Amino acid sequence: MSVYRQIYKKYRVTLDKCITSSQNKAGIPSPTSSHYYASLIFTKLCTSGVSLLSICPPPKKIGKNAHWDCASAATLTRAIVEAYLVFFYLCIEDCEPNEWQARWRLLNLHDHMSRLKMFKAMDDSGGQVALFEANTDEVRSDLEKTEYFQGIPEKQRKHYLKGNNAFFKSQDELIESAGGSVDEFRFRYRFLSNHAHSYPMGFYRMAESGRGTGVESEGEIGYTGLCLLWATECLEKAQSELTKKWARHGAK
Repeated sequence: MSVYRQIYKKYRVTLDKCITSSQNKAGIPSPTSSHYYASLIFTKLCTSGVSLLSICPPPKKIGKNAHWDCASAATLTRAIVEAYLVFFYLCIEDCEPNEWQARWRLLNLHDHMSRLKMFKAMDDSGGQVALFEANTDEVRSDLEKTEYFQGIPEKQRKHYLKGNNAFFKSQDELIESAGGSVDEFRFRYRFLSNHAHSYPMGFYRMAESGRGTGVESEGEIGYTGLCLLWATECLEKAQSELTKKWARHGAK
């Protein structure tokens, strides 16, 4: 239990630091588009971080009939991990301006196609399908016209123009670029995903491990602690990178 106490305390300190950093940027004009999106995604990280904290019982609640739900903690932690990768890709990783424009426009195309597919799945989309279909060629053209996109092989261009990919990099490539271990990340991501998607690993052995009923157990405490530990690492990195990014432009 002392391990959970240490992890929980560090998470709270890290989250408070992130919230302060986010609040300090409020109302300050973004010097670049990259800074603007950094602020947005960092705010999303903080919001998910607060939500994670709200469902993780504080150490003083151990032994006092608190509600424990490591599966929900895993789901939020996965969201934090994924948001950090987007944050790094779009706002932190060094790349030439023409490549950044292509990255942003690929995200725009992915967003456009995702919304179009969503509205097509609705019985009554209120004319949204026709509206999005009318703008699809323009969104694709915006990406095609970028210098970086024109420089990649034609086969890849055709692939990306479908709008199914949000990034030019694979998840493994992003992890390596961010200085992480692919093998370690893969273990963590699979662990979190099994709980987020309610795959068998998320509910098999519930009785043996004492998980999944909301009742305190060593398994619940241990897994919740793991989620807080991994979320702490992402938030720490994001806060440090955000601070350095703004400092380069004379902002705290």
